[in-house]
Amino acid sequence: MITTHAARGLVWLDLASPTEEEIAGLVQRYGLHPLVGEGLRNSPSLSRIQFYKDYVLVVLTLPVRIKIGSSYEIANREVDFVIGRSFLITSRTESVEQLEYFAKIFEANAILNKGEKIEHPGHLFYYIVKRIYSGMFADLENIRDALVSAEAHVFKGDERRMVEVLSGLSRELIDFRQAARIHRDIWESMIGASDREIFGKDFGEFAADLRDQFNRIHEVIANARELLADLRETNDSLLDTKQNDIMRTLTVVTFIFIPATFVAALFTIPAPFVPLVGSEGGWGIILAGMIAITLGIWWFIKHKRWI
Repeated sequence: MITTHAARGLVWLDLASPTEEEIAGLVQRYGLHPLVGEGLRNSPSLSRIQFYKDYVLVVLTLPVRIKIGSSYEIANREVDFVIGRSFLITSRTESVEQLEYFAKIFEANAILNKGEKIEHPGHLFYYIVKRIYSGMFADLENIRDALVSAEAHVFKGDERRMVEVLSGLSRELIDFRQAARIHRDIWESMIGASDREIFGKDFGEFAADLRDQFNRIHEVIANARELLADLRETNDSLLDTKQNDIMRTLTVVTFIFIPATFVAALFTIPAPFVPLVGSEGGWGIILAGMIAITLGIWWFIKHKRWI
């Protein structure tokens, strides 16, 4: 499906799961290279930028945080941009919330004759990516909130469950960084080509701003990974301490009752003339001895401060 947005002499064609006929029509209408049409047709691919004489192809792989059941995962969403002299084409096969939201804002601004500076398709491309990056910032903020929540649970004695939670957050951050890792190279290439007539004279500043925003995203990811590493180390230490306490308690309990068990087994040996067995008051004497041995061992352990 193709949705056309027009304002100030610019045309923005937004393709959502385009058909073969729709792509072929655009390739013919704007004189696009057949490989560009093939790129709009097939997804996903790696982020990249490719310059042509009258237009530029930019492919961005975007990390999107989605909820699956009770957990979250990072899904890759590809958006292809073709930036021409008087047109912009966006294409994707899956829904991209920020792109759809920008389309509504763009339409409203066009009707109200207000909004940001949009004099050529490069400006429109800039504001779309800026909106997409704001969505990425929001996803990272949600991940950070999840880390802060996990930190509270770590110190409330929920270390076992936090192992799984922290592992999931670690996977999200890794996938997030992997999906967006090539963006910086794209903006550097665009800054280097800012003198091209297609972008406009001042587009280098816009491309530099996109690079700076990506650098901030990268910094947020790095900070979140550092916090995650500290939390995992703390959680593992607390979990090891708790497990050691459990093992020590079990060992002490076993150590206390082994002598009493030995005494009880000793007096049950099926042999003639076992002392106290069968005599009046024998059972009480044996029981008192077992209790005395147990209390003695308990006092010894407490004196040594083993528990």
